[in-house]
Amino acid sequence: MGDDFPPCELNRIEQGQFYGWPYANGNRFPDPDFGEENEKKILNSQPPAHGFGAHTAPLGMTFLRGQRWPDFLQGAALVALHGSWNRSEKSGYKVVSLHFDENGAVTEKPFISGFERDDDVIGRPVDIAEDPKARFYLSDDFTGSVYRVTYKDEKGL
Repeated sequence: MGDDFPPCELNRIEQGQFYGWPYANGNRFPDPDFGEENEKKILNSQPPAHGFGAHTAPLGMTFLRGQRWPDFLQGAALVALHGSWNRSEKSGYKVVSLHFDENGAVTEKPFISGFERDDDVIGRPVDIAEDPKARFYLSDDFTGSVYRVTYKDEKGL
């Protein structure tokens, strides 16, 4: 449906709730093929908890649990944005952090970038896994690599 639609989304799943698909995309936008005559279903659907850019392909997501991460990452989720293949301008190709406030609102921040430079794709993040020592591993299916990411505090620990 174009470069900027439909957006990728994160939903907070609750039993018995309806999230719009296939009648709506994103924040209750009627689908051009299935939305007509389904206005009531769309109106009663749950909106996304967070919207990503269209075609960014959020694949892997993990909540950081390690106590050695800095305060700004405690409770955050890291999301691998695999990247677009069907846009006129590339989008995604990075890892973002999601931060949740006490009301459930989500703020997205850049975390790891550099997998796409000047329209040249050099990596595609897929999934993230954290180990018990506050390190995480990021898989990249473009290069066939797994990157280990660590954090050293101000004491170098």
